Order: sequence, then C-alpha cells, then structure tokens
Amino acid sequence: MAQSLLSEPPVHALPAEAVLQGLGSGPTGLDPAARADRRARHGPNVPGGARRPKRWLPELAESFTEPLQLLLIAVAVLSAVFGELSDAAAIAAVIAVVAVLETSTEMRAARSIEALRAMTAPTARLVTPAGVDEVPSADLVPGDVIAVEAGDLVPADARVLEAHGLRVDESTLTGEAAAVGKSALPVGEDTPLGGRSSMLHAGTAVVTGDGRAVLTATGADSELGRLGRLVADTREPPTPLQRALSQLARTVLVIAVAASVAVPLVGVLAGQPVRDMLLSGLTVAFATVPEELPILVVVLLAVGGRQLARRGALLRRLRAGETIGAVDVVVTDKTGTLTENHLRLTELVGERRSILSAAVAAYPPGGREPMEQQLLAAAADDGIAAPGPAVAGHPFDPHRKLLSRLHRAGGDGLRLAVAGAPEAVLDRCALDPAERDRLDALVDERARRGLRVIAFADRTLAEAPRDRDDAEAALRYVGLACFTDPLRPDVADAVATLHGAGVATIVVTGDHPGTAADVAARAGLPAGHLVARGDRLADATDADLAPLLTHGAVIARATPAVKHRLVQALQARGHTVAVTGDGANDAPALAAADVGIAMGRRGADLARAAADIVLTDDAYPTVVAAVATGRNISAQLRRAVAFYLGAKVALVVVLLAALAAGRPAPFAPVHIVLLEIFMDLGASVAFVAEPAAPDAMRRPPRRAGTRFLDRAGLAAIATVAVTLTAATLPAYLLLAGTGTGTARSAAVLGWLAGHALIAWTLRTRPALSWRTNPAFPAWVASAAIVGLIAALTPAGRVLHLTPLTAGAVAGVAGAVVVAVALATAAGRALRLRGRL
Repeated sequence: MAQSLLSEPPVHALPAEAVLQGLGSGPTGLDPAARADRRARHGPNVPGGARRPKRWLPELAESFTEPLQLLLIAVAVLSAVFGELSDAAAIAAVIAVVAVLETSTEMRAARSIEALRAMTAPTARLVTPAGVDEVPSADLVPGDVIAVEAGDLVPADARVLEAHGLRVDESTLTGEAAAVGKSALPVGEDTPLGGRSSMLHAGTAVVTGDGRAVLTATGADSELGRLGRLVADTREPPTPLQRALSQLARTVLVIAVAASVAVPLVGVLAGQPVRDMLLSGLTVAFATVPEELPILVVVLLAVGGRQLARRGALLRRLRAGETIGAVDVVVTDKTGTLTENHLRLTELVGERRSILSAAVAAYPPGGREPMEQQLLAAAADDGIAAPGPAVAGHPFDPHRKLLSRLHRAGGDGLRLAVAGAPEAVLDRCALDPAERDRLDALVDERARRGLRVIAFADRTLAEAPRDRDDAEAALRYVGLACFTDPLRPDVADAVATLHGAGVATIVVTGDHPGTAADVAARAGLPAGHLVARGDRLADATDADLAPLLTHGAVIARATPAVKHRLVQALQARGHTVAVTGDGANDAPALAAADVGIAMGRRGADLARAAADIVLTDDAYPTVVAAVATGRNISAQLRRAVAFYLGAKVALVVVLLAALAAGRPAPFAPVHIVLLEIFMDLGASVAFVAEPAAPDAMRRPPRRAGTRFLDRAGLAAIATVAVTLTAATLPAYLLLAGTGTGTARSAAVLGWLAGHALIAWTLRTRPALSWRTNPAFPAWVASAAIVGLIAALTPAGRVLHLTPLTAGAVAGVAGAVVVAVALATAAGRALRLRGRL
C-alpha cells in the first residue's frame, strides 16, 4: 500500500485525507492487529544500507587477505612441509602479529566513532485512540500517526496531517541552512525534496511548532534509507597503498623464488656441499621474503593515524592515512563543512529600532530558530522590550511564507507585526510601484551575495480583524534583516594551502546557486568560477560534466546521486578524490570517494559511517593537516621500503658473490636473524618518526597510477644494494683466508654499521638535530655498538664469530666510510631526497 502511494501520484502531492485512506489508516493511526501485521511485513524502522558495526572476527579474517599476508602463509606452509617447523612457527607468529595489530587499530577507530554516534530518534510519540504513547522508533510502521514538536527528531518519512508553526531543519538531507515550514497542504508532483512542505523526513529535526503526521515510508524505504542503500551499494575503490602492495608482492615473489634457486645453484657449481646449499637456499628464501613489510606498513600507518588524531582527524580505515596524501581533488559540501550551518544577523536595512521592535512583536518570546534568537538578542541589547502577551497570532505558513502576531498598542488600539519572506511581505504592503522596484532591487542584491533576507511590516488596527487574510493586508513596510551562514575559521587559508599543494577544490551543495557562489568566493575560490545547477545534471553526459571537474567549480542544487556521479567521473579521469561533508545526503559520495571525510561533532550518523576519516573538531583546516600527514606517511613509507628492499637485495648479492668465489656463506641463519632485527628497527621505527619535508605542501601530489616502485624508488633500492654490498663484501673476501669466523665477524660488523649509516643518507633532512627524531641516531648507535660487541669481544662466540684484530677493524671501517660516501654522492646525483 505504501509503495503504491509513492509512485503515481507521490504522497506529497495528495491531500492528507487521501493519504490516510490509501494507507488504511485514520487520524488516530492503525489498530493493534494492523500494526502487528505491518511490523512483520516491513521489519524494524531502521534505515537500511548503513554499514554494520565492525566485528573482531570478520575484520581479523579480512586482514589475512592482504597480498603479502597470503605470500607469508604460503611460505609458512611450505617450510612446515619441508620439516622446518621452527621457521614455520616463527613466520606464523609474524602473520598473527600483523593481523592482530591491523585489526585492533581499526577496531579502536570504530569504537571511537561509536562514541561520537548521535542517536537518531530512539523514541517517537505514537497517536492512538487512547491518546499519545511513547514507543521505540524501530517499532513504527507505515500508517502510524505520530505527534511531533520542537526538539524532536523525525523517526521516518511522514505526510503532514496538521501543523501549527511547524518548521524543520532539513540541512542534513538538502544542504539548506535555514529551517523550512511545514503544512498539511499538498504540493506539486515535481516539487524537489527541499520544497516538499507537506512531508517530514527521517533524521531531520523539528525546530519550532508542533503537528501530526502519518508515516508513509519507514526503514530502507525512507529518503534516509535510500541514501543508506546507495552507500551500501558503493564499492570502495582500491587505495594507492593496496595497489602498491599487490604490485610489490608480485615483484618480491619473483625475487624470492629466483634467489632461493640461484644461491644453492651457484654454491653447488662452486663446489659447496649440496646439503649445505639446500639449507642455504631455504634460508635465502626466508631472508628475501619481506615478512616484516606488512608490520612496517601497519606501524607507519598506525603512527600516522595517531599523528592525525592529535590534529583532530580520526582514521576509521587505517589505509586512508596514506591515501589522503595522494588526493588531488577535494569535493566539498558547503553547509556545515565550509560554513558553520548557523545563520547570523549581519545587516539591518532600514531604521534599526523599528525593525527590532517589529521582530520582538512578530516572534514569540524565546524563539528557537537561530534567526529569531539573533533578532531578539539584538533587540534586548538595544533595550527594546517585548510588547506583552499577544492577543492573537498566526504561525508561519509555508505557503503564505510569513507569520504574524497581534498585540494591544495602548488604549484600545491593536498592532499587527509581520515577518516573512520578502516577496510575501512586500506583496501585502501598500507600496507605490517605484518603491516596490527599489525594495525588490535591495532584496535581489543581497540574495546575490548569498544572504538570507527577512522582511518586516506592521499595521495599526482599531479592532480585531475577521480572519488572517483580513489581518495581513495593507501593511506598512518596516525594513529588512539579512543573515549569513558564516564561513568556518581559516577555511580560505585552507583552500589556498590545498591549491598551492596541487589539490583542486570543487563545491557541491544542495543550497541555492547564489548562496553557493557567495560562499565559494569567500572561501577564496577563483573569480569567475563556474556555477551549475545539479538538479539539471541528472541526464548529463560525461562530456557535459567535463567542464565541472576543475578547480573552483560550484554545483548548486545538487542531489546525492549527482554528487555521487561527479566523484566517479573524477575518478574515471584519473583523479584521487576526497569528499568532505556532514549530512546524510553526502554519504553516497563519501562512500564512493578514495577518501571520505566527515564532520564528527555535527555530522549525520550515516555520513560518519560512510567516511574513512572523521574530523573530531569539525575544522576544515584539519583537512590540510590530514593531507600533509598523509604525504609524509607516503614519503616515509617509500623511503623505508626502498631501504628495506635495497638491504634485501644486498643480502642476496653478498651471498651469491661469496658462494661464486668458492667461499662459505658470509652469514649463517643466526646472523641473518640479527641483521633483520636491525633492518626492521630501522625501517619501522627510525623512518616512521621522520618529520615532513619543508616543501611537501608546495608541490603537487604523486600522480594517480604512478608505480609504487617508480624510478626514484628503484634508484634508491639500487643505491642501498650497491653501497651496502660495498660495505660488507670486500672485508669478508679479504679475511676469508684467515678463517670463516673472522671473515663473518667482518661481514656482520660491516653490515650493522654500514646499513644504518646508509639509511641516514635517505633522510629528507639528514642534518636535523637528534632531538627532532631521536629514534634515528639511537638506531645507528645501537647497530654500531652491537656490531662492535659481536666482532671484538668474546660475546661474539655465542654467534660463532671470532674477534677481529685492529687491522681488520680498520679495514671494515674504511669500507663502511667509502660505502657511505658513495651513498651520499649517489643520493645527491639522483636527487633522491626530493624525488622519494
């Protein structure tokens, strides 16, 4: 039954009596049997499509599907099959640690989001033959009649049956900052959502007045539920990090297989024992597979997430911490995102005291709407007192677009004060044509500046009027009050900073084109920016949309579907897109974006659920901080991975070269464990705490589709591999004739000292004070100290090493110095600091 009413004609265009009849309901709602039947058919009144709360086990299972995790699982299984149970257990432990770490991080974010959750209409007041009962909103069904009043959240879509000054804040659905009036009168079939004054919608807030309405759509069938379904049907695009790890996993698998075959083959050809070479091959396979890389990535993202949280940005999905750094377009909502969604009085056009006196007389004491409160506060500051109890009053009517109140003016006289939309008030004023043209021009000029305008008029009466039409006629024009939705602090600076960083800004809103253009101009978007109406883009082709996909474009009167499509069109053109918003109408676009950014304090629950990042401070400049942090995460990740993989390549090269020369492997398995501990510390601790490059936000982001291992990354890997080999291999080969223990001591010392100092050359700013990032110098010092202890003291015998002579230490030191000098020169020649 409800569905038939939503088709031809829609319920907003039908008389209230026809809606009740079609729903099989009446002024006091449904009987208990009908309610029970519909409850069974329609299910609970819960908006569909909102993502379910995160659960530990599904999230944990998902973490095992990452490419490198799957690779490690395969290696663990193979090692167990070959009888290397200790290695299999060690790799399994690494897999478990990675999975638990990533899952716990994302679950903590989910719990923080739940703490921000604003309950949407947990209860409602149900009208029954016996009166009005408070019931859980989830129990409501189509056909129920509800009572609403100021302060209520609407629990479902409903057709208004009666209204007394009823005004509703629908900004979460439409983007309009001002509350809209409601009445029982039907509106045209083609009336857009924001103009359907005969309807209440789920999730909107009643600001003033009271009324009754019959529910026409609950749960997933409501406007809020439809948005939820669109969110649920939207697949998240793969992040740059996911694409990079998939690419890296394939590359590493090839290297690992090739190395594990090449090392024993070369050793056997060089005359080494077959059994020893088979064990060496298996050791090399484990050494070359970067099982610590997932930990490195998670640590980098987790630390970056904590940095973002300190700046007011909460990561709901850990991977978004890196993706935000690649964003090159921000599609932003206006109301509540760029602006405060709180109208403020900015100008009075006319005699100030007369306007404020009319406002005090027209509005009831203690007005609930921000505009009313601003005017009443201004009147109080000017010492203008209320005229006393009203004799009669007419609440705001969305069709008349005005309200009025009648007071005694002293003696037997009466004064009628009127407030409302300028055209409605002026139409009822006694004005000559020239004065009307002048006032219309004043109103139009302020509307073009994005101001909300209210007109005031009054009238002196000798006796009470017969009716409202008789009262609200032949009025005397008093003046205008103008309001603006203020820009959030530092929005213009944030937009300028993003533009300087190569990030374009496009404004997409459901608000009026003039208001949207004014806000865009105040936000610093370029003059002459394109303004289009989103409600006319439903059937637009990709060619039609192309001009709108540029910096400074403004799309007003945009529907959620149009905003969703604009995001997808940008992605199809190769852009990495962030969407900011706070309303339920923003949720589909937030879900489709590469990074969805929702406002946490005032944002709708559906918007927060669809987002990847939630701004807990609702501050737009936090977007800039998030982009800057994301870029630093991405840059440090590339540096850490380049160093890490370069060291892995050096390890293979050193083993191959030594075996090809007919010497034993420079490192035994226990040595490789020691080396990897320090490599992991360097990559996952030292790099992660590095500060951003000073010019990170003065250059464009990495282009979408750029390979993670690009030319700069490959050059860094090659630099590390060549120089670390130079720091290790010469001393080993020169001392190999004096004994395996001595030669291995030289190799271990050269590696530990050399790899940390070579990593230092990859830093963005190597000359920074140690206080800026104490982890880096601590890692270098500890690696060198452990190397010296292992190579010079009897403690090294635990690792089967022989203490070195002074001459051998000098030789190792010389090789390390030369290697570091080569790494520094190569870094400068290849401009690695600026390219990574």
